Amino acid sequence: MKRKKSGEARLLEHIEKTFRFPGDRRLLLGPGDDCAVLRHAAGRDLVITTDEMVEGTHYLARFATPEDIARKLMRMNLSDLASMGDVKPVSCVVGSGLKKDTPPEFTLRFMKELKAEALRFGISIAGGNLAGARENHFYMTVWGETGRGKLVTRYGAKPGDLLFNIGPLGLSAAGLEILMKGSAAEARKYPALIKAFWRPEPMLAAGALIGRLGLASAMLDNSDGLARSAGIISDLSMCRVIVSPGEGACAPALRAYSAAKGKPWRYYAVGGGEDYGLVFTARPENLAKIKKLLPAAVVAGRVEKGAGVELENFDGKIKSFEHF
Repeated sequence: MKRKKSGEARLLEHIEKTFRFPGDRRLLLGPGDDCAVLRHAAGRDLVITTDEMVEGTHYLARFATPEDIARKLMRMNLSDLASMGDVKPVSCVVGSGLKKDTPPEFTLRFMKELKAEALRFGISIAGGNLAGARENHFYMTVWGETGRGKLVTRYGAKPGDLLFNIGPLGLSAAGLEILMKGSAAEARKYPALIKAFWRPEPMLAAGALIGRLGLASAMLDNSDGLARSAGIISDLSMCRVIVSPGEGACAPALRAYSAAKGKPWRYYAVGGGEDYGLVFTARPENLAKIKKLLPAAVVAGRVEKGAGVELENFDGKIKSFEHF
């Protein structure tokens, strides 16, 4: 007698068929077994990170498509690898907890876009896990290989260093504000802000260049906002960080939106999270080289002796970004 497959069995079968990456010869065993197996190159270190998206914490179902979630999940994880310097993404495993009433179409669309993102960034999906949950959540563990450059940590900032940012500042926070409180017309008026929230660009090339050339003394990705990122560097490097982003740090879309809202743009740029650019410190003598090789990098402050974080050129109250 032919046994009828359960819904879970059919979904797992679809996952195994969808996530096949014949072009990745390092992936010896992918979805379908208890573990993934990857061949590792001699003399290379693996760099591993994990992050997740939880309904009600990181997004609301009313403004999130499965494609949105898949894209952001991939990119926020790759951003962590970028912050370590000369690291090339290799592969990942993905898991989710799904409510019983989650439509099958939602899951299939999520998987389709997730594979498209994996191919876009040149990595494979080696497996994962499924579970039931009260609220939908999606998580990923991604790993990469180190190159010839040294890894860049959060611990190396020294007094006299400059504080740099490369990537957007405050755009994602403004985009989330529109999604949470704004109108459809407002969302159409500021598409760059909505895109910044859902489609951050992991700064892999910039991070690799910084790591290869040894340009940074400390670095992290800007998932928590500039003020909180500066606070992390201050705590771990045992120094005082002065945050002072200039006018060049403000994108035109944010300038227009903040003016319409009657708020200073630094309110978003300093306190907003989930921009996923890179915040790093470097010696002043590297300034010319950084500006030549990474023209989008802006000086956003400086490092001094002492402890804590000070905000310059902004008298307003900053509420630092929180993940929960």
